[in-house]
Amino acid sequence: MNKGGIITLLMTVLLMLVSIDASADTDLDRLLCDKIAAYYDLDPVSVEIEIRKNKIRADESDYDSLEVVPMSNSEPRGLVPFKVSLFKAGRPVTKAQIRARISWFEYALVTTDAVRRHDIVTLDKFGIEKVETTYLTDKVLNSPEQLNDRWARKNIKKGQIITTALVEKIPAVISGKNIDIIYKTEAMEISAAGVALEAGYVGEKIRVRNSQSRKVIACTIIDGKTVQVNTH
Repeated sequence: MNKGGIITLLMTVLLMLVSIDASADTDLDRLLCDKIAAYYDLDPVSVEIEIRKNKIRADESDYDSLEVVPMSNSEPRGLVPFKVSLFKAGRPVTKAQIRARISWFEYALVTTDAVRRHDIVTLDKFGIEKVETTYLTDKVLNSPEQLNDRWARKNIKKGQIITTALVEKIPAVISGKNIDIIYKTEAMEISAAGVALEAGYVGEKIRVRNSQSRKVIACTIIDGKTVQVNTH
């Protein structure tokens, strides 16, 4: 056999060995992912697990069982370290540490256009998409009904996941709205027209300007049309 043939043969053998080793690693990684999912009882539809750091080199003949234990009590999100033990016939074969990336996904409302502060998020402004929520700290909205009686708390960019932090209930009274002012005591009750100078919810105190006297007074919101003068 000439020199070229020998080199070709050696390269073929080397590639076969690499392929076998990679297959063994892939099988082990897959088993590790299954063990992690079972440990936390994770839903494979909502969660994806990827082994990011694994220096264990073993094939199926090297072990017959394994154990995976997390190294922290934190919620299984993002990069999580684990202790792995391989056993054969009940005896430990090897122990090592690995890292797995645990990614969470769910269907959520996502803006299809920018939404300005205090605008209502209308049907043409959002869609429903499967998105990664691994590192989100706020609860996502996943139903259009969750936007009922809500408006944007702040400016929302196009393509942004809509969370509870981005919307709020529309106030009972909005700044600039015409409102009925009631002044009530045990002996009498007087009403007057006014304009709300602040937004607020039922039970909250806001400033209101009397339309006739132009005086600004502190009032408590009774409902969407009425406020009552604070007497103390």
